[in-house]
Amino acid sequence: MKEHTYQRVGALTGILFVLLELLSGFLYPQQPRIDSPPAVTLAWVHDHRVALQVGMICGMVGAAVLLWFVAYVRHVVSRAEGGADMLSPIVFGSGVATAALLAVSTLPVALLAFMDGQSATLPYATVRLLADLNLVAFGALSAITALFVLSLGLAAWYRQLAARWLAWVCVVVVVCNAVSIWIGVTFVSYHGKAWNPVAFGAYLGFLVVLLVISVYGLSGRRSDSAG
Repeated sequence: MKEHTYQRVGALTGILFVLLELLSGFLYPQQPRIDSPPAVTLAWVHDHRVALQVGMICGMVGAAVLLWFVAYVRHVVSRAEGGADMLSPIVFGSGVATAALLAVSTLPVALLAFMDGQSATLPYATVRLLADLNLVAFGALSAITALFVLSLGLAAWYRQLAARWLAWVCVVVVVCNAVSIWIGVTFVSYHGKAWNPVAFGAYLGFLVVLLVISVYGLSGRRSDSAG
C-alpha cells in the first residue's frame, strides 16, 4: 500500500469509528436511572432489544476499526518524532487498551438483550448486576481514554499531530473523563441531570478529538506548523 493511500485509509477509519460509535450510543433510549427497579431495566431491554443488539454490534465493530486508526496515528506521531519513539508508544498502547475496553463495555447490555431474546426468566439480581456493570465499565473505560486523549493532546501540542489548538480541547476531555471515573465507580444512585454535561463531555469530546485528527489526516496536513 502506498504511503498516500495508507494515510487516507487510516484517516477514514477514524471517521468510520466515530459514526459507528454514535450509532452504538444513540440508536436506542439511554439506560434507565441506575437506581431504577430491575423490572424497569428489563422493560427497557425488552422494548428496545433489536436496537440494543444493533448498537452493541456497531460498538464491537467500531472497537476493531479503532485499532486500525490507532496504528495510523502511531505511525504519524512516530514519523514526526523522527524515530525517537517518545509519545508514539504511549499513543499506541493507550489506544489499543481503549479499543479493547470499548469492546468489553458492550457485553453487559449485549448479554441482557441476548437473554431477553431467549425468553429467559432473568433473576433480578442478574439484571441489577449487568445494569450496574454497564456503568462501572464506563468508569474503567474513562481512565484509559483519559490517557489516550492526553497522549494525543501532547502530540498536538508538540505539532506532531493535527493542530496545536486541539491540545486545549484534549485538556477538557481529559478532565471530563477523570471526573467520569468517579461518577462511574461511586454513583450508586441517581444524582440528577447536572452531571450529564460531564459524561457527554467525556464521550462526545473523545469522538470530536478523533474526528479532528481524521479531518487533518484527509487534508494532508500533519499539523498546523506544516500547513
